Amino acid sequence: MKRTISKMAILSAITIFACGTLHAQFRYGVHAGLNMVTQAENGALWDNCDVYHGYNLGGFLEYKTKSIFSIQTELNYQKKGSKSEDYSGNHTVTYKNELNYLTVPLLCRVSPVNAEADRNYNLSFLAGPYISFLTSTHSRMNNGSEDLPVDISKNAEDLDAGAVFGGGVIYKLSGNKALTAEIRYEMGMRSIVSDKPDLRNKGLGFTLGYIF
Repeated sequence: MKRTISKMAILSAITIFACGTLHAQFRYGVHAGLNMVTQAENGALWDNCDVYHGYNLGGFLEYKTKSIFSIQTELNYQKKGSKSEDYSGNHTVTYKNELNYLTVPLLCRVSPVNAEADRNYNLSFLAGPYISFLTSTHSRMNNGSEDLPVDISKNAEDLDAGAVFGGGVIYKLSGNKALTAEIRYEMGMRSIVSDKPDLRNKGLGFTLGYIF
């Protein structure tokens, strides 16, 4: 894990240094929103389970150049998980698994129209890798008459990683301030539980943000 964190830090430093010859500025902000997540096997967008609704919130730091490109890193708290049903005898058994993460993405953002143009809004598209650190797990089983806790912490992997793709709108306010609205797809590329090595986190995220 330490090696992975070091590689992400080095990559961030190299990327920012490479842009250092351009005119640039740092901007920071906060965002929050809704996750619609499932857990599926490698190579599949969907598995035999219902959508799990969680939330995400965090802050970001953007290195913005005078061109259409910028680099953004974030620290986000995310609730992910799954909901599935099984049948045992005459009862329907519902399982809910919740995995909570601290997520650090490193994103390249492209705005087709230069942000300095005389307009109040601008479209943007983003992509990049992310790394997530598991903070806690919660799981419950309901068989219709009982709602029981289940311990999945021993099987849950401490680390998740994958890629982020998305886009949105930035609406300029006075000065450097702005409002943002984004939709993202996160595609997990690492096993999240030890007993099912092909299982990955996958899902959509919707966020609203404010740039200071």
